[in-house]
Amino acid sequence: MMVLLAASIGLYAQEGKAKDSTKTANIQEVVITSLGIKRQARSLTYSSQQIGGDDLTEVKTPNLLNSINGKVSNVQINRASGGAGGSVRVIMRGDKSTRNSSPLLVIDGIPVTNSIGGGPGAPTADAYNGGTDSGDIFSTINPEDIQSINFLKGASAAALYGSQGSNGAILVTTKKGVAGRSNISFSSSLTFDKAYSLPKLQHNYLQTTPYDPSTGSAGSTGSWGKEGSSKDYIKDFLRTGTTWTNSITFSAGTQKSTNFFSLANTTNKGIVPNSKFDQYNINFRNSSKFFDDKLTLDANLMGSIQKVENRIAPGLYFNPLFQLYTLPRGVDFDQYKDYEYLDRTRYIQDQSWFDKTGSTRQYSQNPYWILNRNKVTSNNKNLYTSVSLSYAINDWLTAKLRGNYTYFNSETSRNLYANTAKLLANPNGKLYYDQLETTALYGDFLLIGSPHISDNISFDFTVGTSVNDKKDKITAIQNNNLKNANYFELNNLTWTPTDTYRIYYPHGKTTSVFASTTFGYKKLAYIDLTFRNDWSSTLFGSSQNAFDYESIGGNLIMSDILQMPKAITFWKLRASYATVGNALEPTFANPQPTFNNGVFGNSANLPDLQRYPELTPKPELNRTFEVGTEFRMFNNRLNFDFTYYNSNVSNQYLTKVEAAPGLSKQSGTLIDMNAGKIQNTGFESSLSYDIFKTSSFNWTATLNASANKNKIKELLPANFYDASKSLFTLAGGNYNKLKVGGSFGDLYGKGFMRNAEGKIVVNKDGVPLTNTDNNIYLGNPNPKFIIGLNNSFTYKNINLSFLIDGKFGGHVLSLAEAAYDYAGVSQRSADARKNGGVSIPNAVYEDGTAYTGKTDAKKYYEGIGGQDAPNIDEAYIYKATAIRLRQISLSYTFKMNSKYMQDATVSFIGSNLFFFYKKAPFDPEQVSGVNPGGVGVDVYGMPITRSLGLSVKLNF
Repeated sequence: MMVLLAASIGLYAQEGKAKDSTKTANIQEVVITSLGIKRQARSLTYSSQQIGGDDLTEVKTPNLLNSINGKVSNVQINRASGGAGGSVRVIMRGDKSTRNSSPLLVIDGIPVTNSIGGGPGAPTADAYNGGTDSGDIFSTINPEDIQSINFLKGASAAALYGSQGSNGAILVTTKKGVAGRSNISFSSSLTFDKAYSLPKLQHNYLQTTPYDPSTGSAGSTGSWGKEGSSKDYIKDFLRTGTTWTNSITFSAGTQKSTNFFSLANTTNKGIVPNSKFDQYNINFRNSSKFFDDKLTLDANLMGSIQKVENRIAPGLYFNPLFQLYTLPRGVDFDQYKDYEYLDRTRYIQDQSWFDKTGSTRQYSQNPYWILNRNKVTSNNKNLYTSVSLSYAINDWLTAKLRGNYTYFNSETSRNLYANTAKLLANPNGKLYYDQLETTALYGDFLLIGSPHISDNISFDFTVGTSVNDKKDKITAIQNNNLKNANYFELNNLTWTPTDTYRIYYPHGKTTSVFASTTFGYKKLAYIDLTFRNDWSSTLFGSSQNAFDYESIGGNLIMSDILQMPKAITFWKLRASYATVGNALEPTFANPQPTFNNGVFGNSANLPDLQRYPELTPKPELNRTFEVGTEFRMFNNRLNFDFTYYNSNVSNQYLTKVEAAPGLSKQSGTLIDMNAGKIQNTGFESSLSYDIFKTSSFNWTATLNASANKNKIKELLPANFYDASKSLFTLAGGNYNKLKVGGSFGDLYGKGFMRNAEGKIVVNKDGVPLTNTDNNIYLGNPNPKFIIGLNNSFTYKNINLSFLIDGKFGGHVLSLAEAAYDYAGVSQRSADARKNGGVSIPNAVYEDGTAYTGKTDAKKYYEGIGGQDAPNIDEAYIYKATAIRLRQISLSYTFKMNSKYMQDATVSFIGSNLFFFYKKAPFDPEQVSGVNPGGVGVDVYGMPITRSLGLSVKLNF
C-alpha cells in the first residue's frame, strides 16, 4: 500500500494508476524532485515516503490526512476533537517551532497556502469557550483527485522551498488524463458512525438536593444524594451518524493534450443531533504540448464549498455533551426534549430547562437549546488554480514559468438567542461572527540544465527566482447588546466598550533566488549542493530581513561499488546537512493596526511594540543533519529504509514574555523576542516484504517504525527571568509549557502536596492537599515510539487489508474526568461510595502521621476534581499509549472487460474499529486545537466514533 521513494517533491515519470502494493521505486527510474527537477532516483541524497492515491480512497475520511495515520513513518496526525471535516495537526520529525510546526503543502510542484484552523475562532484548550474549528485546506481536497502524496520529512529534502519548507513538505500530485484512452469512474461509499469509548458514568446515585418542579428550585449541582435509579440519557441523545461520499471522474487525452475532470460530494450527519457537514468539490486539469512538443502547458483548477453546522467546540459553554454527562441524576431529561416554549410576555421562545436561573452552573443549558438556539455555522469557500509553462530550449536546457492563485474564505457565526444562560448572553441575545479571507499569489521562473561533461561525470543544475505574496483579512465581531431580541444584523446592534468589531490585515511577501547542482561519478556516487536567499517583508526594517541557507548531500551506491551477495539487489548509503530559515509572522517586525470599524469612530489602534532591546528580529534557523541507508533484497521483494536525523531550530519566536526589571519601560511589560533552541533527534524506518507471491495469492506486509526525542536546549536570554518565571506557555492553551531541559509540549499544572519522602499529604478529613506550586511537571503528551503495521492479502479477485498502529509512551490530561468526579457522576465516585470511601496509599497527615483510613468519597473527589478544571491536575494524568485497529477493507473486484465497463469493486470498510490497548478515558490522538498549546489535554471533546460501511467503485 505504500511506496518508498528516495526523492524530493514530484511524481513518477511513468504515468498511470498508483499501485496498491508496497514497493520500492525502480532505482533507474527518472523522477521529478524539488521544484519539478528531473533526476534519477538513485542519485538522490535523502529519503522521502510516498503513498498512492488508492491508499486514500480505500477507506475514505472527510479530511484526507486522517487516512494516512500509521502509513507513513514518523508523521503524527492529530485530529481536532470537534467532528467530521475538522482540522488536523501534522507534525513530521517532532515539533520544531513555538509558532507552527506544520509542513508546507505543495500541489503539483507549486507551494500552496494552508489556512489552518479558521482564523480568530480557531479552537484552543480553553476550559470555558475554546472557539470553533472551521477546518483546513486538507479537508477541502477530494481524495479521488490524488495520484499520490509524498512526505518530505527533512529540511534537506525541502531546502529549495526555503523558509516555507523549514518543517518539511507534503507533496500532493493530482491525477492527469492518459493519452489515447478515455475513462469514466464513479465511486460511492456509505459509512455508519457510532460513538464508543464513552466516559464511564454512574446512574445509581441521585442529585444531592433534588430538583423541585413545584417551586422551580433547581437543586444542587452534584449527584451525591441517595441511592436510586436514573436513566442513561446519553445513549438516547447520541445518534448513529452517516457519511456518504460520491465522486465521478472523467479523463481523456491524445498525444498532444490530456484532460481530467471530477465532481464530488461528501455529506456527514454527525452523532450529535442537528450537526452536519456538507462539501462539494470540482477539479479540472489540462496538460497540452505545442511547437513540436517543446512547449508544455499544465493548468489546474480546484474548488470546494463547505457548510458545517454544530461542530462541537472545546470548553464548557457551548458543549451539549458536557451538559448531559453532568446532568444531576434523577432529573427527567425526557421532558426537556421539547427544548423551548412560547414566552407569552415577550412573545419569543424561552428555554425549557430545570435550571433556568443558573443556580447549579451559570452556564447550565438544555443541550437541545445549545444545538438549535446557540447553533454555530461555518461556511468555507476554497479556490486553487495553477498554470505551468515549460519550454525546452535545447536537448539539455529547459525554462519553466509557473504560478498559482489561492483564495480561501471562512465565515463562522454563532447566534445566541434571547433566554440563553445569563452568563453567556444578555436578555436580547448575543452575536458572534468571525471571518478569515486569504488571497495568496505564488510565481517562479526556473532554468534547468543537464549539460554533457563526460561519460564518467554528470552535472545537473537549476537556477531560479520566486515570489510569494499572502494577504489576510481577519474580522472578529462580538456584540452582547441587541436592540431587538433575536435579530442578528449589524443595524440592530448597540455598541459599548465591552463589544468588539475588529479587522486585521496581515500581509507578508517573500522574494527569493535559489540554485542547486548535482555532480555524479560513474553513477556510483553523487553530491548535491543547494543555495537559497529570501527577502521577507515580515522582517522589513530589521538588519536581517534577508537571509540565506544552504544544503549539501552525498550518497554511495554500495551495491555497485562492492561485490554483493546475490540476495542483495541494491544498497545505498546517504547523508545530508541543511540550514533552512523560517520567516516570522507578518506583524512581528511591522505591527499592523487593528481597526474598530464603525464602533468607536473608525479608530485604528497600533500595538505598542516591545522587544528585548539587545535582540534584533530575525528568522528561525533550522540546522538539520541526517544519514540513512536503503536496501532492496530478493529481487525487490524485501525493501528497507532507515534514517537517523538531528535538527536544531534556534531563534524561536516567543511572544508576550514578561520582562524582568530594567529590561523594558517597567517590570512586567510583555515583550516579543527571538530566543531559544529546540532539538529533535530520532530515527525512522520502513520495512516492506512480499511474504507470499504467487500467480493467485499475494501477502504483503509493511512495518513503519519511528522514535523522536525532543529537548528544549535554550529558552530565554541569560538573566532575563528568575526561577519563578522560567516557563513559557505555548499558544492555544494553559497547560503546555516550555522549560530548558524539558520537551516540547510538556504538561504543567497543580500537583499533590507531598512530603520529603514523596508521600501524599492529606488534611484532617483525609483529603489530599494541593501543592503550592501551580507549575508541577505532569508529563509529555508526545509518544516515544510509533509503529504502523499494514497487511494486504490478495487471492484472485478478493483483497483483505488491515492496518494496526500503536503509539507508545507519553501522558495526557483530562479536564473532563475531573468535572465528572466533582459532580459525582463518574463511575469511580459511585464505586467509592459503595466501598465506604477512597483509600490513599502511602498518605500522611500534615504532621507526618500515617493516614490509613478511608476518605469520604464526596470530600475526596470534590477536593481533587473541579467544576471547571481540576483542583489537582496530577490526579487526572493518564498514560497515552494506545494500540488500535485503525482500518480494514475487504473487497471483491468483478472483471468486466466489456465494451462499456472495465471493472467494478465492492468493499466492506471500517475505521477506528477498536483499541487493543488504551488506558486514557479519551482518544489520546485527539487534540483540542491545532495550536501548539492544544495537545494532550481533553477539554470535553467529542467521543471517538467507529465507522463501518460499504463502498462501490465502477470503471467505465
